[in-house]
Amino acid sequence: MAIENEEKNAAYEIVELEKLIESQYITRSISNRADELTEQAKTLSIQNTITSKLSNLSLQLYGIMLKTGYVKNDKEYKVITKYFHDRMPKFELKDLGFREKLWLYKSNLWYSFLVQDFLSCYKYSAKWVDMFYKHENMISLNPVFFLKGNHYLLESLFFIKYHSKFKRTLKRLEEVIDNSNLLPKEDNVAVLSFLYVQSNKLNLHFLEGSFKEGLPLVDVILTGIKRYKDRLDEHHIMVLYYKIASLYFGAGDCKMSIVYLDKIINNKSLQMREDLLCFSRILSLVAHYDIGFDYHLEVQLKSTYKFLLKMNELYSVQKEMIKFLRNIGDVYPQDFKKEFIKLHARLKKFEDDPYERRSFLYLDILSWLESKIEDRPIAEIIQEKFEILKR
Repeated sequence: MAIENEEKNAAYEIVELEKLIESQYITRSISNRADELTEQAKTLSIQNTITSKLSNLSLQLYGIMLKTGYVKNDKEYKVITKYFHDRMPKFELKDLGFREKLWLYKSNLWYSFLVQDFLSCYKYSAKWVDMFYKHENMISLNPVFFLKGNHYLLESLFFIKYHSKFKRTLKRLEEVIDNSNLLPKEDNVAVLSFLYVQSNKLNLHFLEGSFKEGLPLVDVILTGIKRYKDRLDEHHIMVLYYKIASLYFGAGDCKMSIVYLDKIINNKSLQMREDLLCFSRILSLVAHYDIGFDYHLEVQLKSTYKFLLKMNELYSVQKEMIKFLRNIGDVYPQDFKKEFIKLHARLKKFEDDPYERRSFLYLDILSWLESKIEDRPIAEIIQEKFEILKR
């Protein structure tokens, strides 16, 4: 059973116990039993060593992600790439079982996320999820890994804007959650199912530019946060608030966007990722500008500068946005459009930069600028881009 369920640490202990029994009793049960046990112990030991090295590497890469975030330049890229390859154990793929492959795909996924190679993120998260669908019994035995794999796959598809695959993946995940006995009925599974499904439903509206159509999700999410508040960590709640704020901003309701951004900005007890805090403040500045809250904008600018001075390193996109919002107060209203066009030209060159493009995933600032230049709603701009992408 241990071997069938890929519990190879337990299997190794059992084999060692069998070896002990064989050495203490003259059973004469099978003449070659000793050789069989020795070979089995050797195979399990090799597999467990590979699993241990791969799981160590995966956790170490995840730790780097939490501590320093994504690579910001070629120097950091080289350091992480060397770190990854130096710690990758030697193996033959055909010799790996389910558990070893799971940690292998996880390690590659975290490395790909760190270096912002989102196509590779898609490749390895897809392998991770496909492996579970091919071995459905593993979904029941490892429900958390199954759900996390789907979440990372959906996140990767969102980053590369692969809309049709995103919809199919989300639909299939919801079907497993709602209509099958594959997932055990337990609190941890229920919380993760809520978090991953609702978060990615919001991402689907961001892809399509269907912000107003997504607004009914807000009540569903707030109800879920209230229901699971004892089991949801604060960071994930704040990520949901940022997505809700972005949804309201896209729908043209800047006041409600500011309400949810303030929940993040004013949260003093939380140690959040710097990039999320930074973009919450920048989106808040943009929303205050849009709504014409001039006094509030000045206050926001001052507090944002103080915050940014404490940040380790800013992306060029962030620097350009702050510079623009700082100087916009000195521009005559009739010249606003010219300034928007200049900023758009400066930011456009970063759109495909491997170290800068992630900024546009947090905040579609180019579409916002285009909406200002063309005097049209931002949702309309994003919907047009989505239609072109679908062709």
